[in-house]
Amino acid sequence: MKKYAMLAVAAMFLMSVATVAQDQTPAKDRKGEKKEFRKGDKPMVTPEKRAEKLAKTLDLNAAQKADVQALFVKQDAKRHEQMEKIEKMRAEIKAKFEAEHKANDEALAKIIGQEKFQKLQSMRAEHQDKMKDKMKHMRRGPENHSPENNGDNK
Repeated sequence: MKKYAMLAVAAMFLMSVATVAQDQTPAKDRKGEKKEFRKGDKPMVTPEKRAEKLAKTLDLNAAQKADVQALFVKQDAKRHEQMEKIEKMRAEIKAKFEAEHKANDEALAKIIGQEKFQKLQSMRAEHQDKMKDKMKHMRRGPENHSPENNGDNK
């Protein structure tokens, strides 16, 4: 009788451990510290606040604090200027690539004919839609994936 009772207790213990292990829900902030570096999640710290913090940390006098703040303001202005240049360059490169892509498509349409080119365009659109869906699933995270909605036939 003791053997059956011990066997029943052991079975119940194993079942409870398995149930608890399956019921774990992932934490919402699973990525931890990386979340705060995402674009838009963390507001930019003003040069004044940066100077104030540095002044407290290093015990700076008022003149030093003012000089540090002026330096930080100058750095911010330079950073904004560089970002504007980068954005302008990105826009120019994007326009250049779009023009090249359009020229290539026109040349391809002349070679293969308009009907086959339309078929190619529809195939491209389907592929693009599939990739967008795949990216949506990847952004949600692996905990939201299921075999029926990720496109795999395993």
